[in-house]
Amino acid sequence: MYKKVLYPSLLAISVSVLSGCGTTPEELAMQKEMQQAFINKLKGSTLTSVIPQAQQHQQQKVEKPEVVISESELLAQKENVDQTGGPATFMREKDGILINGSMFHDYEGEVANLGADRLTGQFTYAIENFDGTFTLKYSKAGSSEGAVKLATVTKDNDSFKVKTVTGKSFTGTSVTPTSDGFIVGRAGSAFRYVIGSNNVKSISILDGYHIAKHQNGDVASTNFILLEKDKTKNNDPLTGLFESTKSLGNTLGFNKVDDYILLNINDSTIVPLDVSISGKNVAEHSNCRSKGLYNECDNVSFKESLYRKNGFKNNSHYYWAIDWINTPSGPLAFYKTSKKVKVVDINKKQVHTVFSRTLGVNEFILIEKHDGTVAVKAQLGFSHEQVDNIESFISANKEEIEPMQQLGS
Repeated sequence: MYKKVLYPSLLAISVSVLSGCGTTPEELAMQKEMQQAFINKLKGSTLTSVIPQAQQHQQQKVEKPEVVISESELLAQKENVDQTGGPATFMREKDGILINGSMFHDYEGEVANLGADRLTGQFTYAIENFDGTFTLKYSKAGSSEGAVKLATVTKDNDSFKVKTVTGKSFTGTSVTPTSDGFIVGRAGSAFRYVIGSNNVKSISILDGYHIAKHQNGDVASTNFILLEKDKTKNNDPLTGLFESTKSLGNTLGFNKVDDYILLNINDSTIVPLDVSISGKNVAEHSNCRSKGLYNECDNVSFKESLYRKNGFKNNSHYYWAIDWINTPSGPLAFYKTSKKVKVVDINKKQVHTVFSRTLGVNEFILIEKHDGTVAVKAQLGFSHEQVDNIESFISANKEEIEPMQQLGS
């Protein structure tokens, strides 16, 4: 800037100095050449000081292009991961995810969610980054290769934006990892992305339901996804009273509910599950005072939680109360009521009672074995019971069999 301002004055001084002497034609010609040479030199030095600054300013405005790979390249990375590793057990803990009994960690952030196929060990998981974004990655239990990045997820209030490394973009209100990709849900619809596929599958969601936040079963291997009933928008106190009475009746075993259903993403088969939505909430008390053997609290509020305040599982939460798998004889769905553990043979549309206890069932888990059989283990009070082969149990069972529940029944 200063060189540009001083340029005319410097030029004038140089001209006056160079023209101060010399009167012959030869001397005048020499003076003229010297003047022109000085002017050219002065212009050159000024321009060279200005041009690099302008070029540097332009370079600062150029953003680094985003690196995008093809679906075939991403699929090749996945297949490289799949060359090693195998079947695994996946268990959610309060501090993270257990894979084959060991805590799974990712150096980039905390594991927030996952979708896994227990028979193959393949899984996709979401990690929460320190800047508030999420990263979706694919891996396989026991693989010698590192995880493969699939997408970046940003959250804006209740909306998610997903951008895959292959350039695909999704927006929705939920993101569900599956063992081979992920599903993005919206009101009334969802979109399934499979690693390596150029096509995105559209899924119709049943009216009045939305994709449940937590999925215990794997959508990719079973083709079933868990839906949760929408909240009642009516603020009528009588409606609230009716819902509370209905929930209490379900807890006591007097009536059934359809707050959760499994939906087949290919043929739209619906499997209602007799699990109440109220079970996902835990009570939080505040303004409490000790009264010796108990506390007296002024306020109580309820919020969804997989765990109770003491760190134990909230076994009434639908995540612990519902599971589903694929077997050689077809898909099976499991759910826990207050007093029973039941299995739904979806193909035969029959429900079998696996465990029953008048005083209540604490919890159950599925154990998928390397030979393809599935065991069911339940805690009944202080004791544990186990059915070693659920398919054999269903084939031999002749008692406590009922038709599969119908929606709205």
